[in-house]
Amino acid sequence: MRVLLVFFVIALTAGAGEAGNLLVNNITVNEYDMIWSYNETYTGADSIAFRINIDTGFGDNNSFVNSWEVLLADKELRKEFRNSIEKEQNVRINNETSSIYLVDVDAALSPDVIGKTHLSDTIVNRNITTYRFDNSILNAESIWFMGLAKTSVTIVMPDGVDVVNISGMDNVTISSTDHAEISGFFKEISKERGEITLTLSRNASFIKKEINGSNACNVTSTAPEDETIPLFETLSWIRNVTIVVAGLVIISLIYIFKIRKK
Repeated sequence: MRVLLVFFVIALTAGAGEAGNLLVNNITVNEYDMIWSYNETYTGADSIAFRINIDTGFGDNNSFVNSWEVLLADKELRKEFRNSIEKEQNVRINNETSSIYLVDVDAALSPDVIGKTHLSDTIVNRNITTYRFDNSILNAESIWFMGLAKTSVTIVMPDGVDVVNISGMDNVTISSTDHAEISGFFKEISKERGEITLTLSRNASFIKKEINGSNACNVTSTAPEDETIPLFETLSWIRNVTIVVAGLVIISLIYIFKIRKK
């Protein structure tokens, strides 16, 4: 029976404590979309176990992983990863998922997997999921993420949003310039599950900046109209007068020519 290679298969079998050294989450939240990238790093015994899983599950169990087996595993990985997210969404806005759509799942198994199964050198796999939001995150009150417990995570929020509270994260580090960047680890809720909630508010200075920008647009858009309309009317009046005068001159010349001819 084919062995199914599921995302985090090594991390889950190795246990949550070791998984923290294997998986790195990078989440970038934009106003209307989000990109969540996962970097998995396997070394030593985990690296060997990962190769054996591919060879036995998608190959001929000959202790060698070839490119075709990696391709099959990559395809299955994407499908299973998408199915798991669709079954239980791993991001919520205002504790809801109805306005969040999974756009793409991209799994890229490392080409270093190819070779003998009992090699213990490092394997780094990269997986990226892309989401779309119906509504602007700038108007949201909270955003929630579900990940593997005790794994590291960095969350980058967009300009215009303040993070006023963080729950479900250990060893929190916050960096704020024109946007907030939060780093830490998913706090363990169960053996494998971690949940992070960021409470949000719209940045007051960003709202003021938007208002000033809007006013500036109104000023620049109305000013040319006040100057352009009179100029257009003046040119139109001059043109009309010129046509009338030219017409009168022509009529006069015709009249004079007829009188002289008589």
